[in-house]
Amino acid sequence: MTNSDQDEKVRSLHDAYSSGDSKVTSVVYDNWSKEYEAHMRGVGYTHPIMTAAMFTRYQPAGEAPVLDAGAGTGILGEILPALGYRKIDGFDASAGMLALAAEKNLYRNLKFGVLGERLDYEDSSYAGATASGVYTEGHAPLSSLDELVRVVQPGGHIVFSVARIYLGEQIEAKAKQLEDASKWRRAGTSGRYDSTPFDDKAIMAQVYAFEVLC
Repeated sequence: MTNSDQDEKVRSLHDAYSSGDSKVTSVVYDNWSKEYEAHMRGVGYTHPIMTAAMFTRYQPAGEAPVLDAGAGTGILGEILPALGYRKIDGFDASAGMLALAAEKNLYRNLKFGVLGERLDYEDSSYAGATASGVYTEGHAPLSSLDELVRVVQPGGHIVFSVARIYLGEQIEAKAKQLEDASKWRRAGTSGRYDSTPFDDKAIMAQVYAFEVLC
């Protein structure tokens, strides 16, 4: 891919951020899927390793199944098994990204799913859940955290990165809503970090960890 082609893909993604439409974003990722990981390596993409690091801090490893929400091409699927999580399921709204994740043969199960809609999983069916790089505008709405709470067992942890306009007041308001409803409690929060440190423009983010209560 030429630099101009890559620049066009990045411009399309920024358009998706601005649109606030997850369906537009899915199409962008379908078209970008084959070059996605190479681009992210080039900008030093830190969401997956930060999310995995926080997940290991709070969620015990082992045979209990965990869910990778917005799995993309399966970057977390490469990291988590090496850290002791041996049963990982995942879903994503981009068929192109899912196809690449499936080729890695790291997930127990992969399926199409959209954060912001009801997920095709039973209540309390996972010991924990991760979401790396999906809680930002044009991607997953913060309201979809309710569904992750539903599918994670009480005592399990949801660990996810937050960036752009969601960082700060918006995520804190959503966190408080679920805390006030006794749905979860905060377990920990990372410091702020640049999710694309090799790029010219910093994209600041944090990783949040919550324990599901009911």
